[in-house]
Amino acid sequence: MKRTIVYFLTILFIAGCATVPGAERFPYDTVNLHESAYFALVKMCDKEAVKWDYDPLSQQVILKKDAKEVKLLIGSDVVVSNNIVTHLPGPVEIRDSVIYAPVDVRKYLIEPVCKFPVKQAGALYLRSVETVVLDAGHGGKDPGAMGKQGLKEKGVVLDMAQRIQQELERCGMKVYLTRSQDQFVVLQERAPFANRKKADLFVSIHANANRSRWIEGFEVYYLTEAVDDSARALAAAENAPEAMADRSFSSSMLSLKAIIWDMIYTENRKESIELARYIGGAVSKKMGLKLLGVKGAPFAVLKGAKMPAVLVEVGYLSNKEGERKLRDAEYRGRMAEAIASGIMDFKNYSEGSK
Repeated sequence: MKRTIVYFLTILFIAGCATVPGAERFPYDTVNLHESAYFALVKMCDKEAVKWDYDPLSQQVILKKDAKEVKLLIGSDVVVSNNIVTHLPGPVEIRDSVIYAPVDVRKYLIEPVCKFPVKQAGALYLRSVETVVLDAGHGGKDPGAMGKQGLKEKGVVLDMAQRIQQELERCGMKVYLTRSQDQFVVLQERAPFANRKKADLFVSIHANANRSRWIEGFEVYYLTEAVDDSARALAAAENAPEAMADRSFSSSMLSLKAIIWDMIYTENRKESIELARYIGGAVSKKMGLKLLGVKGAPFAVLKGAKMPAVLVEVGYLSNKEGERKLRDAEYRGRMAEAIASGIMDFKNYSEGSK
């Protein structure tokens, strides 16, 4: 009889603490209350620069971020957001001196990842963005950069890529990974993989290191070549697959094909710069990180990509604070959400621009 009671109480405890379906994408630890996912409100405020105030007499909680203001009442499911009254899945509660709120509260303060443009019927747009290839740098025998406390780049960026994939797929995007486990992938095979998948964007994820251990921040790179662009375009024209060659082109018209490919590369570079800016802006805003810049560099992993392509450096493992942050799963979750948001911002720009 005692064993039965203990077993029953254990099941109740597990049911009360387990996360609900879908909560695994939420960037903070959750508990199950009132059959909904809840999280520690103040913890989120501290990490995402949300100002908060709690009046124990009126039992009112006031949250502020930028121009947004949200009012909650302990014991109530009512939420007042910029003077508009709506309801949460359950009441806000205090348990063991911790304020718990349904995960829905966060969306009133933090911009959602999924944002879609309103298209006009029959209009032509810059680029449709439906498929993304995410490239987790290094892997297998190549650990990449390593922090002083032993954190390896290859593990950090794989986790980040998988989290970004989740966020983008939740928005209806098709996402492929160049590697989905700890395996070595030849550098020169990564961009061609994106080409074979007919991706609209290619995003390579890395973590940085520097001899100057005080350097910390976030960077986004697009491809610039040391070689002459016309030579690169000529090589592309020579190697272009038959399906991409117009029948009107003959072998004697290689220079014209080179001009066409030069136009393609030039346009891709412009869009790569825009993609880099959107990702950098989203991360800087959402994470409160210092953006060290949107820069051009001859990264080999980006060479050969036939679509806008960028390389993202999520932080410096050589910096003590940078390594500590990247070790934190919650931090990586918020970073992934911010990068995904930047990609969706670019999609919104690209599909909303005629």
